[in-house]
Amino acid sequence: MGFVAEVIPLFPLSHVLLPGMPLPLHVFEERYRQLLTDIAEAPGGARFGVVALRSGSEARTGWTRDDGPDVEPIGTLAEILEVEPRDDGTSDLLSVGSQRFRIGELLPEGKPYLRASVEFLDERDGSLTDGQTALARDLLELYDAILVRLAGRATGSELPDDAGALAYQIAARLPLPPGERQQLLVLETTAERLQQLAALLRREIALLRGTRSIAVSPAVLRIAHAAN
Repeated sequence: MGFVAEVIPLFPLSHVLLPGMPLPLHVFEERYRQLLTDIAEAPGGARFGVVALRSGSEARTGWTRDDGPDVEPIGTLAEILEVEPRDDGTSDLLSVGSQRFRIGELLPEGKPYLRASVEFLDERDGSLTDGQTALARDLLELYDAILVRLAGRATGSELPDDAGALAYQIAARLPLPPGERQQLLVLETTAERLQQLAALLRREIALLRGTRSIAVSPAVLRIAHAAN
């Protein structure tokens, strides 16, 4: 597919949204209330881009082209499914990740929220084999079996048949820090993503087998340490 630029509003978060995954949000800042108003009647449906912050915060206003927020270059389009307005002007919304995109240029001016010119990315299988898909399923089943024994719960229920959706589902279920989840989002093919997930699943299985408690991602460990 050739390059077709489209301008979309951006919602920077300390979170990596994956295609097919839900994203509930509580919208209270005035600029994001304006974003919801602006996209409510959009011809393509109410949607916005989610990009992960690499550092700092997007809380400040008045960005320029030279000092925009430090965000990842690849994010995921979020399509709004439900919006529940509150009496105080805030809203609760439920969206779902759809297409990946690559930022061409940040466009901070003109609106109180960030926008960007983006290119939407294709989902390609690459050198995908049935063996890769089966291995990923088997490893997640083993991970869940150990997790059930330790904690009485699994990461989820049924897995999708489609290999691409399967890869994103596994990536969402594992307790990965945002940086590792972003690395999976950036990979160009499902084959590459499943190969990386197999390695991550083996690591998480080893962590579960080596402890009597639940495996905790490095990001959670850092938060726990800071809280003490």
